[in-house]
Amino acid sequence: MRRHLTAFAALAVAGGMLLTPGTANAAAPQAAAQGTAAQADQPLSPLKTDIFAPRVTWPGDPIVYTLKIKNVGKWYTDIAYVGGYLPKQVSKVRIISKPKGAYCEVTGREVGCLLDTLNPGKSTTLKIRAWVNRNARGTAVAEFGSASIDIPAGGLGTFDIHGIDVGTDIKYGRVKTKIIR
Repeated sequence: MRRHLTAFAALAVAGGMLLTPGTANAAAPQAAAQGTAAQADQPLSPLKTDIFAPRVTWPGDPIVYTLKIKNVGKWYTDIAYVGGYLPKQVSKVRIISKPKGAYCEVTGREVGCLLDTLNPGKSTTLKIRAWVNRNARGTAVAEFGSASIDIPAGGLGTFDIHGIDVGTDIKYGRVKTKIIR
């Protein structure tokens, strides 16, 4: 039987991969070569992420990204990760609304959040505000994605964070906002 993880346990287990979803792929070939068990191809609780953003903005104004994360699987999530990369035209980033029990971090133009348990069929919302530079031009492109990581039945003692290929589970969605002058 799967056990519920508190936000603190999820942070302790997955804190190292919070803002580095791409670097987790480096450990996967080594784990496969050594014959260690990696994560199954499809998680038991896959997540669907819908991204909402304005179509146009002006230089100096903020863009508010709204991420709606829904558990489309049959089981609750053990660890749910939501993160992304904001446009290069952005000067400042703040998380203005997050779900209860979530731990979020912002580093430069990267955003990462670990969510508390998300039951099947339920959804939660995350809002991010990013301020566009005053001299920005063109189109601001942001990418956001989510991943659900299943903890083995043995609990945290049998969970090997370095043997997981997290990058294959993260499906990034892009959203474009045109900067008009």
